[in-house]
Amino acid sequence: MKKHMGKLRIYFAASSIVFLVVLAISPLKDFFREWKLNQYEYNNLIKELPQRVRPVEVGIKQLWIQKLDRIDRCVTCHLGLKEPALKQVRQPFRTHPLIDHDVEEFGCTVCHEGQGPATTYKESVGKVKYWDQPIFPTKFMEASCAKCHKERVVPHAPTLTLGRKLIEEANCVACHNIEGFQKQWTPSLDGIGSKVNRTWLVNWLKNPKAYFAKTRMPNFLLSDEEANILADFLMTFKTFPNEATLDGLPMVLTSRSEAQREKLVELGSTRFREARCISCHPINGKGGYVATDLGTVASKASVRWLYNYIKTPKRFQPGVEMPRYRFSETELAGIVAYIQSEFVDYEMERAESEVAHKPDPAYYEKGLALFKKYNCSGCHELAGMKKAEEMGPDLTFIGSKKLYEIDFGKSGIEQTIPSYLLTKVKDPRVFSASMKMPSYEFTDEEAQAITVALLGNTGERIPEELKVYPKPRSTYSPQGEFGKLVDDLACFGCHTVFGRGRLIATDLSLEASQAQRKWIEGYFKVPYSLRPILTERMPNLFLSDAEIRVLVEYMEKVFLADSLEREIRADQDRIAKGKILYYEKYGCQACHQINLKGGYVGPALDKVGSRLKPGWVFHWLKNPQAFKPESIEPNNKLTNDEAEALTAFLMSLK
Repeated sequence: MKKHMGKLRIYFAASSIVFLVVLAISPLKDFFREWKLNQYEYNNLIKELPQRVRPVEVGIKQLWIQKLDRIDRCVTCHLGLKEPALKQVRQPFRTHPLIDHDVEEFGCTVCHEGQGPATTYKESVGKVKYWDQPIFPTKFMEASCAKCHKERVVPHAPTLTLGRKLIEEANCVACHNIEGFQKQWTPSLDGIGSKVNRTWLVNWLKNPKAYFAKTRMPNFLLSDEEANILADFLMTFKTFPNEATLDGLPMVLTSRSEAQREKLVELGSTRFREARCISCHPINGKGGYVATDLGTVASKASVRWLYNYIKTPKRFQPGVEMPRYRFSETELAGIVAYIQSEFVDYEMERAESEVAHKPDPAYYEKGLALFKKYNCSGCHELAGMKKAEEMGPDLTFIGSKKLYEIDFGKSGIEQTIPSYLLTKVKDPRVFSASMKMPSYEFTDEEAQAITVALLGNTGERIPEELKVYPKPRSTYSPQGEFGKLVDDLACFGCHTVFGRGRLIATDLSLEASQAQRKWIEGYFKVPYSLRPILTERMPNLFLSDAEIRVLVEYMEKVFLADSLEREIRADQDRIAKGKILYYEKYGCQACHQINLKGGYVGPALDKVGSRLKPGWVFHWLKNPQAFKPESIEPNNKLTNDEAEALTAFLMSLK
């Protein structure tokens, strides 16, 4: 009995010691918690600052964002988010960069991701097992903006904006469903067999960017056999849309007289330069970027197609944004003769003559299978064929995809959603050789931007009142003779009017309030560049006087705002004052030229008094961004008297 009692006493003593140790360690362990040490350090840090900063009360802190259903304890350690005095200190105490949102209203993880309720660094950044939303690396941060901002141009988010632009231009919706994006126009392939050279087509299918570096057409990484079969298949389609047919060539273009040919080529060279084709079409990589490269187009397209297409572009490609130039038959023949003589790929033509091609007996069936396999009809129309039934994955909520749903294959990359998407965009078939996604050869910057835009496509519940949607698409459609001319001249391809069109050139919505009628009429006759440093310039369309009258009269009635009318007194004293303001106080010559003296950033102001209306000049000087939000001209907060004096000076330049 005594023996047992002795053992019990020993056990009791040992357990008592263990209990006492635990009681001693528990508060010690609590004292050394990571978040507590941070708070102690913060309070010590602020004591050394010259500015007075209020110390924090030690304890767990959190934000409860009811409308976003989030609890964030990030502020337990990130204590100086709103303290300007802490801009230069280390994390986690540094001031948060200036943003348009209040952290107490939106919390932290809605933008940064990570595990909000956690109180240790490792757990809070979310790089732990079973957590699919680890904190975003800095380069992907703008993805969070996409949760609320649905517009194309997102303020203070240039990477997200670029990503959305690239997704749209690359026509990703041809294969993927992405909410908010619409299919972009691409050329119809109907009639391609009557248009292109077969050897060119094979080379194009193999590597589109070798012909035109800025093409949106991706590389499908076709084998030689696949490219040849697909080319043979496409060359069987000789009929154009809407049963359009090619007119015969004029005799002057088929003449064998060497002297007549040289004269025709010389005329074509002159008209080609006058029409400023290079403003839209690059030639061997030099020129505009909105249309295809013409450097070797004579070896690509048949002479008959070139003649007919330049004559009436929309007859063969109804949606194309190329204007119909008012060339005479001889001028048109001259331009085609000039193209034939100058824009030739001699190496391709030599290779074509050396190789005898024998089509595969089953080329049509195999070509059709390839056409469907790679979903060519997702972008291009051809004989009424529909999109492939087997589409790419839906990308509307790709940012919320679970890791277990992704096959990383043998890629060896970091197993995260951002890493997967970035790799996929850069090298689409790295995860499996059987994948069909083509290569767009995006740069690192472009791939990052697209990844950011895709990461923003989540299924997260965001209250409607927080979402910012794009403006509804403009339904403006001019009617009558003016409307026919706008369509025929493809004005919306470069200009915007009442929200419709492409802003490559100026917005025309208020053109009649901006420019004088006489100047507009003269500009239509002989367009010239107001900004010499720009590549894209208004082409000379060789319009008739009657057509110019239709355009100008419509603009004078519709493209104006009565509120911009203003009389400006232009006496010598006021002009002199305006000149001093221009050259001395505001230094306008840093960006603008007068008499070839000044900068190149803005348009030259020579003869501006014969071009613009005084009311427009006055209101523009008062607030440039009211008319063009993206304008880099500074708003100098001019008084009415200063704006009138500057206007008087500028209007004196006639």
